[in-house]
Amino acid sequence: GQILLAYLPTSRLLHIPNKAARRRTLANLFHACMTRILSPLSVLGVSGMHFTSGDGIVHRGHPILATFVGDYPEQLLVTGCKTGECPKCNVSRGELGSSADTSRPLRDLGTILDALAAIDEGPLAFTRACRSAGIKPVQHPFWEDLPYTNIFAAITPDILHQLYQGVIKHLVTWLQTAYGTEEIDARCRRLPPNHSLRHFANGISSMSRVTGKEHQDLSRIILGLIIDRELPGGLSSARLVRSTRALLDFLYLAQYPCHTTETLKLLDEALIAFHANKQVFLHFLEHYRRSIELFGTTDNYDTQYSERLHIDFTKQAYRASNRKDEFAQMTAWLQRKEKVLRHSKYIEWHLRTQQRMQPSDPCAGMHDAHGLPTDIFYLGRPRNDAYFPPQRITMARHPSVKSVRFNDAAHKYGATYLRDALARFVAERNNPGLTAHQVELASGGVYFEFPGVPTFHKVKVALDDVQGLGIVHTQPQDVVHARPSRYGKYGKEVPGRFDTVLIRSQDPDDMHAIRGMHGETNGPTLILCTSGFRVAQVRLVFRIPPKKLAGLFPRVPSPSCPQGHLAYVEWFTPSSRAPHPDHGLYRFTRLMRRGERLASIVPVEEIERSCHLFPIFGAVAPREWSSDTVLERCEAFLLNAFADWYMYMLVS
Repeated sequence: GQILLAYLPTSRLLHIPNKAARRRTLANLFHACMTRILSPLSVLGVSGMHFTSGDGIVHRGHPILATFVGDYPEQLLVTGCKTGECPKCNVSRGELGSSADTSRPLRDLGTILDALAAIDEGPLAFTRACRSAGIKPVQHPFWEDLPYTNIFAAITPDILHQLYQGVIKHLVTWLQTAYGTEEIDARCRRLPPNHSLRHFANGISSMSRVTGKEHQDLSRIILGLIIDRELPGGLSSARLVRSTRALLDFLYLAQYPCHTTETLKLLDEALIAFHANKQVFLHFLEHYRRSIELFGTTDNYDTQYSERLHIDFTKQAYRASNRKDEFAQMTAWLQRKEKVLRHSKYIEWHLRTQQRMQPSDPCAGMHDAHGLPTDIFYLGRPRNDAYFPPQRITMARHPSVKSVRFNDAAHKYGATYLRDALARFVAERNNPGLTAHQVELASGGVYFEFPGVPTFHKVKVALDDVQGLGIVHTQPQDVVHARPSRYGKYGKEVPGRFDTVLIRSQDPDDMHAIRGMHGETNGPTLILCTSGFRVAQVRLVFRIPPKKLAGLFPRVPSPSCPQGHLAYVEWFTPSSRAPHPDHGLYRFTRLMRRGERLASIVPVEEIERSCHLFPIFGAVAPREWSSDTVLERCEAFLLNAFADWYMYMLVS
């Protein structure tokens, strides 16, 4: 977490008429305030102090300034560098973005400290020394006397401003200039919906004052808007597509929550591939690998989190005051909020681990029917508790529709062969050793004593930690929709939505599966397992009436009987087992037989997550298509690996 140390003055010093003098004074004021705030580190960084860890053990530590998190103007203010220069190294302005050299040396701290020491020789000598060292004449910057601190190494990457508000912003502008805004907007409007994606119903060319979150949403779909589109004049777009893919690879790799030597190598390769296919680039991306190696993953110093603190620590605190002598009231309000938060966390921890019985109780140490200890009291179900692991699939307690007849399932949900697919599913479960032909014959003898099935329109899926390291503390939720069209409150028709999903295939020889990664832990060892994933469209999620299970599965033991939810899915097949060499995405088409879509029944538990497919529009997106009909009318698709960070790690 973050702790507020001080509020810095925001005075503009308008009483100083000369603009250059005003800028120098503001910079000196900032460094004087920071020197006052960090003054204890000058002594404690050398002599050390005692720290008490969470387990009560007292350690000796040396607090130092390790990183500075800020945007580009703040980095220049801290380091004293000039606008247009790199705050970390001495690369010239003309060489910015000209190569992908990740081993450039940092600025020479000794030379700069010698220049700062010339302040005692007079203003003219001081100014000349600073100009020769390549910095502004700042009087005693706050990091000048801090032990073990190299401010040029402490400057960290800025995902928000450098990547989203910088590179992605310029990338979108370049692509609109190259391909034209009309076609880009037309494709945006016709992308199918997905839980992880924002649907730009009005296109993107009319957007103004685009935020970092909106640029993040754009980065998830931008590759699918340009893949099969030629440049004006019939020029090939292969290099532009490759550079866009390399840039997106760099963006997603830079945000990994855990890095290895291999992932850092991939980061460098993405940077080199981008430079090989374009001419303009942001120079600071060359310093990402070094910062990750020194200070850990970028989520430790991402300005997206510190920007939020303007609201938590300043705006909300100011609104809680009476606007008179506000600073004392703001700090008191924050201290009280922190104390309440700490106490609430303590109560939650205490209630989770409180023993319901004394150890001498005869029931102490006993376990219930599920193997769980009976002498532990839990408040609700802790998300990350070893006894109660989070449930991966969450379904509504009651169905969305109590009963959907087989005929209605065909014309309302598109589950054309629900009865036949369910009969094959029953025959296969009763006789697991049958061949496909024998299953087809056995399904002819399966009869259903119920006219319909209860139907569910939504499946919630908890996304797993792909790397398998257990460091993702909040488990994100994915949602799969399978609902027919309906009429809204005012009589307007709401189109149906049937999402596409990834279904895990355990067969290594499955020709319709692609390879992906998922993590498994074996003690302290991480094993990256390659699994197959099949792409399918969910048309119906239902459950067999419980009273009919015994009659349908007489040979299946009760614990193995499919009592959970089932999904009727229509399959896709990859055109190749390898991704495309330019954009790196897998191409899929509908799996057909004699002109009909192949479908089957799968347990909902086999659904890994939802997935998003880019339609292959051709040279021009057909204007009669819409985001609601594109999955039915388009013939070929590309699997979007950039739908979210978890999807990227899973299939890229």
